Amino acid sequence: MDLTKVEAPSINIGSPKEWPGRIRKTLKEWRRVYKITKKPGKEEYFAVVKVTGLGILIIGAIGFAIFLAVELMK
Repeated sequence: MDLTKVEAPSINIGSPKEWPGRIRKTLKEWRRVYKITKKPGKEEYFAVVKVTGLGILIIGAIGFAIFLAVELMK
């Protein structure tokens, strides 16, 4: 690979006069996202924990089955 032909990406941060407007716009977007998010309730939280735990157990069982199959083939 010839690294002399690789171009670095250009970063445009704009002029300092544009910064307050960009910061305000970004904060406005963050505030909008924050308003629509909510803390999960107890039931929703435990549902997520159950599904995640089940996924971990299934992946672990598959991994163990593969390990066991490879060991038995030796």
